[in-house]
Amino acid sequence: MKWAVWVLLALLLIVPVSANKGTVKLLALLDDNGNSTGILADLSLETTQGYGRVFLETFPLTKIATQVSLQLAKQIACDELDTDCTQTDFLYTIQASPGIIGGPSAGGAASVLAAALLDGRKLDPTVAMTGTINSGGLIGPVGGVNYKIEAAAKGGIKTVLIPAGTAVYKDGNDTVDLIELGKKLGISVVEVATLDDALKYFTGKSIDRPDHEFVLDKNFENTMKAVSQDLCDRAKQNALVPDALNLTLLADTYYAQAEYYASASYCFRAALKQKEAELKGITKKEFDERLVILVKQLSVQEKNLQGQPLQTMTDLQTFMLVQERIAEAQETVVELIESSKVPNTGALAYAEERAYSAQVWSKFFGAGGKTFVLNNQTLANSCFEKINEAEERFAYVESFYPDGLKQTRKTLDRAEARAKSGDFIVCLHDASRAKSEADILLSVTGVEESRVQDIISIKLNVTQRSLAKAQAQGIFPLIGYSYFEYANALRTEDPYSALLFAEYANELSGLDVYFAQSNLPRIVVPWSQVGLVVAGILIGAGVSFLTLNRAKQSFRKKR
Repeated sequence: MKWAVWVLLALLLIVPVSANKGTVKLLALLDDNGNSTGILADLSLETTQGYGRVFLETFPLTKIATQVSLQLAKQIACDELDTDCTQTDFLYTIQASPGIIGGPSAGGAASVLAAALLDGRKLDPTVAMTGTINSGGLIGPVGGVNYKIEAAAKGGIKTVLIPAGTAVYKDGNDTVDLIELGKKLGISVVEVATLDDALKYFTGKSIDRPDHEFVLDKNFENTMKAVSQDLCDRAKQNALVPDALNLTLLADTYYAQAEYYASASYCFRAALKQKEAELKGITKKEFDERLVILVKQLSVQEKNLQGQPLQTMTDLQTFMLVQERIAEAQETVVELIESSKVPNTGALAYAEERAYSAQVWSKFFGAGGKTFVLNNQTLANSCFEKINEAEERFAYVESFYPDGLKQTRKTLDRAEARAKSGDFIVCLHDASRAKSEADILLSVTGVEESRVQDIISIKLNVTQRSLAKAQAQGIFPLIGYSYFEYANALRTEDPYSALLFAEYANELSGLDVYFAQSNLPRIVVPWSQVGLVVAGILIGAGVSFLTLNRAKQSFRKKR
C-alpha cells in the first residue's frame, strides 16, 4: 500500500495556482549629486491566480508614479491582448542601485513584460526599452534617453526601443540625434509607437488580432446626415454674416465628402456666429424674455432626457451627448442670471444654440444595436471604475507635470461631483474626458513640432482599430466615430485639437467593457478557491481510501 501513501502525499502538495515568471532590463536614470546618469535595472514579473491586483516590490523604494505606471501597464496589456485578467495577480519586482529616479518611464517595458507572460512568449534579453504606456497601447515620451542609451551600450544591450517622434530633439542650440548616438556606441536605436511594435522586437511576433475592418454604419450615416442638415439649415435661414458664411462653406465641403459630423460642427459654429449678430442691440427686456423661455425649454429637455429608456451603447452615448449640451446651456444660463445687469448676448446666443443642438442630437435615441444592462447599479459601477482610472492617470502625469493639468483636475472634480449626485452617465463621460486629457499631454511631450502629424496618424490608426473592434462586437461607437471624423478634419487646421479628439474617440469607443450584455449577472469563477475545494475533495477521498483499506486488513486479520 505504499503507492496509496505516495498518492496522498502528492495530493497534499497540490497547489491550485499556476505561475509564470519573466524579466526584462529596465533603462533608468540615476541621480548622482544632482547629475543624472543612465543605469540598467531588472524588472521582473510573476503572474499568478488571484483577483486582478498589481503588487510592486522595489529595491530600493521608488516613487508612487512608478507604481501607478505598472498598474496601467497591466491594464493595457490585458486590453491589447483582449484577455480577462480579473483572476490574475501581477507581482512586479524592480532591483536597482540606490539613487534610481522613479517615474513612469517603466510603463512601456512593464506592459511588454505583462503581454509576453500572458501570451506565453519568450523575451529577447538583448532588447531594452524606455517609454511610458498610454491608452490604446501607445508608447509615450520620457526624459534622459541619451543617458539610458549609453547605459544600455555598456550593459551589453544590442537594441534600444524609444518612443516614436523622439529620436531627434533640441538641447539648447544643439540638435541631438539618438539613432546616430546609438550607431557610435555600437547599438541599434529604434522608434516604436505602440505596444504591438515593441513586442515585435522583444519576441519576434506582433499581437495576433482579428482582422476587423471598420465600415461606416448606414443607420448612423443617415442620422448624422439629418443632424448636419438640420444644423446647417438653421445657420442659413437668414442672410449670413461673413464669419458664419465662411464656416458654412467649410461645412458644405465636409458634407459633400459625407463627413457629416465635421459638417455639423462647422454649421453649429456658423449658427452661433449668426445668432450673436442677430442678438446684438436687443433691449434688456427682450434679453430677459428670451432667458425665461430658454429656462423653460431646458427644463422640458432635461425631464424628457431623464425619462429616456436606455438599452444600447448608442443610447448611452446619445444620452451623454445630449446631457452635455443641456448642462452647458444650463450653466451658461445660471451665469447670466447671476451676472450684472448688462445683457451678455454672446453667452445667451451660445446657450440657445447649445439647447437646440441637444434637441437635434436626440435623433440618435433608439438607433438599435446590441442591448446591455444599463441600470443604476451598472452605471454607478462604470462611473466609479472610470474615475479610478482617471485618477490613476492624473497622478501618473502630475508626478512630472505638476502644473499641466489644472483644467483636467476641474473636469475630474466635476465627474466626482456628478457621482455624488447620482448623475452616473455624465460622470462616466467626464471621467473619460479627464483621462483622455491626461493621456494627450503625455503624447505630445518631448515631440518636435515637425513630428506632430506623425503622432496624429499613429493615434488615429489606434483609434480606428478600437472602432473596428467595437463594431465587430455589434456596437456602433457613436461618440468614438464622430470624434474620430472630427479629428481627421482638424489635423491640418488645429493639430493639437485633432490629437485631443482622437484621444477622446479612442477612450469612448470601449465603454461596453463596463456593462454585461444580458440580464444575467456576470459570473466570476474564483478558480483559486475551486482549486482548493477540488484538492480538498481529492485529499478527503485519499484519506477515506486509506482508512477503508486499513479497516479491511484489520477485519481480515481478526477473521
